[in-house]
This record gives sequence, C-alpha cells and structure tokens, in this order.
Amino acid sequence: MSHRVVVFVAASLLSFSTLLRADEQIPIDQVPMYGGMDRSTIPELKAGDEKLIADTTNHYGTREKASAAFVNNAFAYYQRDDLANAMRRFNQAWLLNPQNPEVYAGFGSVLHDKGGNCEAMQMMERAIALNPPTFQGIHPDAARLITLCAVSDKGLTSEAKFKLFERSESLYKKAEEIEPNKRYVYRSWATAYYWRGQYSDAWAMVAKELAAGGIPSEKFLGLLREKMSDPMSR
Repeated sequence: MSHRVVVFVAASLLSFSTLLRADEQIPIDQVPMYGGMDRSTIPELKAGDEKLIADTTNHYGTREKASAAFVNNAFAYYQRDDLANAMRRFNQAWLLNPQNPEVYAGFGSVLHDKGGNCEAMQMMERAIALNPPTFQGIHPDAARLITLCAVSDKGLTSEAKFKLFERSESLYKKAEEIEPNKRYVYRSWATAYYWRGQYSDAWAMVAKELAAGGIPSEKFLGLLREKMSDPMSR
C-alpha cells in the first residue's frame, strides 16, 4: 500500500501543529482527538481538515479506507519510537473516521509509552466498545493496560483496583476465545499476573504459551524466577 498521499497531506498540516492546549502548553495534535476542540471554528484548521478528507478520500475511495491507511502509517512511526508523529497521524486517522477502533488502540499505545497507563486504558476501552478486529491483539492489550492502571494508580481504593482486575481478567478470557494468536495472549496474560503478584498463575500462562508454540521472554522468566521458582523444573 502506498503512503505517499498520507505523508504529503499530513505534511501539509504540520504548520498548524503548534497550536497549544492553554492549560498544559501541549501541542494540540499531541492530544487524542485534538483534546476535544472544535476545529471548525479556526478557519485555517477547518480548511486543512477539509482538504485532508477530500484528498485522501479521493485517493483511497472512502474515508474508512483512508483512516486505515493513516493508522498503518501511524504505527510505522510508533514502531520507530517516533511518538510525536505517531500521535499526529492517529489524530488524522480519527478525523477521517472516528469509528475506527484501531485509532483508539493507537492512542492507547502512545499514551502507554508516555507513562499514562490509566489514560491509555480509557482509549483501549473505547476501542473495545467499537468491536475491533479479533486478529490485532487489541483485547489482550486492553487487558494488560487495565492491570497496569490498577497497579500504578496509588489513589485507587482496594475495591476499585479489584474491579479493574476483574475487567482485565474478563478481557483476557475473551481474547483467549477469539484471538488467533494465542501465544501473544498468554504472554501478555503472564505479565499481567506478574504485576498483580499472582506468580503461580503467571507460570501457568508461561506453560500455555509454550504449549501454543511460543518462546517466552528470557528477561521476563528471569524476573518471574526471582519471585517464584519455575514449577515446571521440579
């Protein structure tokens, strides 16, 4: 798939990326969904957005296909650890199709890498609500982020934390049912149990990953052995 139009049109909008959120002085294109601002009230942004939609729809055929192309481009930036350009492209993908679940998964990925586990969790929940594809790993990713939010937010009550763990567990069980890549599901599930302090359950997921043909991370296994010896080696 060619990304020439994606890159060209995206570059044409960079001149407007210096708009800042008044409260935090963060470039508005670095906030998911442009921070909820009404872009139609700013003539330059309105014109740029209309051109983006028209040009990419003409190239890809529909706004949905254009949004999917922008998501692919955004994840390419994300894989190169270019979080600024990744967030910028995810926002443009959202502008093209706010109902694209992979856009919210992208927002969640960037927010997670910036240390915002609970904000990332909220984005992943939005992705789940839009019935995402079952082959993209969105369900286990959402489950992992829910656990990370629960263990990292020190302001949560015990009851709130327990509810998040329950939600995480339900999503992992759903992922086990529908995701074709079981190895990815079990690897993610093992790390979630580790963060929760459920080390025997983590080892059980390691065993499931191995049974599914996976190769567990040696670094993770080393961390897990520090907490509990490998029951499979006894």
